[in-house]
Amino acid sequence: MISLLLALRGLWRAIAAVWRDPETKALPFVAAALVVTGTIFYWRTEDWTIVQSLYFSVVTLTTVGYGDLHPTSAGTQLFTIIYILTGLGVFVALLASVAEQYIKQKSESPSARDRLHARRRRSGTDQETGAPEQ
Repeated sequence: MISLLLALRGLWRAIAAVWRDPETKALPFVAAALVVTGTIFYWRTEDWTIVQSLYFSVVTLTTVGYGDLHPTSAGTQLFTIIYILTGLGVFVALLASVAEQYIKQKSESPSARDRLHARRRRSGTDQETGAPEQ
């Protein structure tokens, strides 16, 4: 459970780093705008509820595609083609940026083992046995 919480903390830090990076700062906004645009479009053209439209937008952009909802008119199908091609690129770029920041943070921060060894050296104990150094 602790390792899951630590991984989530690292993921959250990576997402925050994407927000701070001037090169990737716009990606979360563009991704959110795509979801909102798709949700509104499908809500207005397919007569789905807002929740169904949001669900379809997210399932489509994440390429899950359960098939329980699908566009019914030719215009909506054409929009969906453009929506997928555009959204897929944006979401891949966003996920790649988060992964890059996560890996960068992992490589820059010392491991738990290194921190433990450093703490033992500062306290004057032997790393291997835990006995006081001579």
